[in-house]
Amino acid sequence: MSSRITWFNRELIIYIFRTTGWIGFLSLVGLIFALPLKMLAIILNENNEYVEFENLFSCQQMIQFVLVIVIPVLLAIFLFRFLQMKQASDFIHSLPITRRSIYVHMIGTGIGFMGLPILLTGSILILFHSAIDIERLYTMTDIWSWMGTTFILETLIFSVAVLVGMVTGLSAFQGLLTYIFLALPVGLFVLFAANVKFLIAGFSADYYLSANMNGISPLLAATEMDKITFFSINTLIYSILTFLFLICSLFLYERRKLEHVSQAFVYPKIKPLFKFGLTLCMMLFTGLYFSETTGEPGWIFFGYAVGSLLGYYLGEIVLQKTWRIRVNLKGYVAFIVAIIVLALIIRIDPLQYKAKIPDEKMIRQIYIGDSPLFFEDDDTSKKAFNHLKEKENIEAIRLLHQEIIDKGKKVSIGEVNDGQSVFLMYELKNGKRLAREYHLQNYDSYMPLLAKIYESNEYKKMVNELLNVSAVDVSKIKITASGQVDKSITITDGQQLEAAVKALSEDLNNQSFTQMTSSFGDYASIEILLNNNKTIYMNWDSSYTQFSKWMESTDQYEKARLMADDISYILVAKTDSEFYHSKSESELAQQIEQQPNRMKIKTALEIETAIDNAQIDWGGEYSAAFYYKESRDVDIKSFSGEHVPGFILDHFNER
Repeated sequence: MSSRITWFNRELIIYIFRTTGWIGFLSLVGLIFALPLKMLAIILNENNEYVEFENLFSCQQMIQFVLVIVIPVLLAIFLFRFLQMKQASDFIHSLPITRRSIYVHMIGTGIGFMGLPILLTGSILILFHSAIDIERLYTMTDIWSWMGTTFILETLIFSVAVLVGMVTGLSAFQGLLTYIFLALPVGLFVLFAANVKFLIAGFSADYYLSANMNGISPLLAATEMDKITFFSINTLIYSILTFLFLICSLFLYERRKLEHVSQAFVYPKIKPLFKFGLTLCMMLFTGLYFSETTGEPGWIFFGYAVGSLLGYYLGEIVLQKTWRIRVNLKGYVAFIVAIIVLALIIRIDPLQYKAKIPDEKMIRQIYIGDSPLFFEDDDTSKKAFNHLKEKENIEAIRLLHQEIIDKGKKVSIGEVNDGQSVFLMYELKNGKRLAREYHLQNYDSYMPLLAKIYESNEYKKMVNELLNVSAVDVSKIKITASGQVDKSITITDGQQLEAAVKALSEDLNNQSFTQMTSSFGDYASIEILLNNNKTIYMNWDSSYTQFSKWMESTDQYEKARLMADDISYILVAKTDSEFYHSKSESELAQQIEQQPNRMKIKTALEIETAIDNAQIDWGGEYSAAFYYKESRDVDIKSFSGEHVPGFILDHFNER
């Protein structure tokens, strides 16, 4: 028997086809079902003649997603399963072939099992495209882009699964760790960003979390494959990472001890990394959970303590493969000390993150709003209206920012999600950005500064799209009465459209800061259809005096808004905030009815006054249930501050 070591080993190839060939066949069947068969069904069905796809990833997207994230992991597990089974390991390593050649055989056939189904599926699609006029479904460019992107994603996930397989001796653990590793970049960033806001006032976790981070995790990128461009920086990075992971895997395989089967980790140095990584993730996750569910600092610290202990304990269980373990408290204490030191460094803020305000000369424009979630980050022409550029507004925002920081040294900046929010986004002339978000517990003290900004013409144009269009851009206005009332009118006459737009624009320009932030007297909703098929949505409330006068002058007032005649009666009760914020609308109406000291409003004059002063939200001092004449449904509104009608104060003896 020859003992010569050769590069190619026939026995090994047969072994690979027997153990993993079915995965490649499964991939081929899945891809054919997802694309060629679906395309054929569309082509043969005349009712689908108008079906179109953005690209090939949009066709049977869920099936393609499952195939891309499952097939490579299965291949990696079954190709290198011999490393986790003593009998198979002995057989493979007894063959007259080096470890490097074994590795090349496994990787080569694995890439072949991924690439051939993609190539065959693409060939069928090319055949369809050549034989039938189906340009509306996909182009040749779409096919090449689909083949290339799918292959790059699968090989990257495959390389990660192979790398993980080199450090573990358990197949199931290999699969689990692969998906954790793939999602880890985004997961760690989310957990870190969501927790660091408790330590640094002004840090806007929502802004960073709202950014598209799918690209940094191939697992999440696979959920939006239709948005991946083949020739992009992401696919280039994925290709480089694939190469590096495969090289690292070979390095680890050549140094792996064969007797380390059925062990969670075959390299002892990885065990502490896994244990403390799991402890950190569990600590951040439970801290985040309690911050979102309670918002109380005490509960958040409780979450940190419980999560870190649980993570440390689970780590020991996995490593020792039994739940009956002896916990090494020295390691846990060292971890806690390290976390406390890190938290103190962040809290001390050596980089002066909390006090940083850009110099006025460096600022190109600023966005201000309640939340980063409403910040529109795009490159369209619309962006020009989303920022403030005038010198007076930039000075006012810098002054507001400085006052928030100064008062924040005392008690004003909430670190939990209570109080009103202010989000600032500076865009600097050097292209950089600086984002800050504050939850202001004493919001009222900032009202004068906020009013100066919000009542400026530039800000009003930023938040009111109607102020950026002219009457000739409007094709139709539809006004629908609020509440459970079936009334609406449509305006299409050119002169009426011009007058309506003019009146609405005047009302928007005349609005005070209080009127902009709190809506009282909800009359109707307004839909303004533009010639470019875009629609502007507005609410007609009691502060729209010019528009109300114009509607009255054209005898359309009563036909389009909620009137006293539409209301049967209104029940008013004192608000118990803890109770009312935890109930549904029907439950609240029932509770208001059962209040012994409730007030019933029935006269037309008082109902009209109540409509003019009621606010949509339920945060007022008095809650009100509106009962309609033509509907059994009930609307809940509230009254607060100076908008509480005198007859309501008289009823409750509070004037």
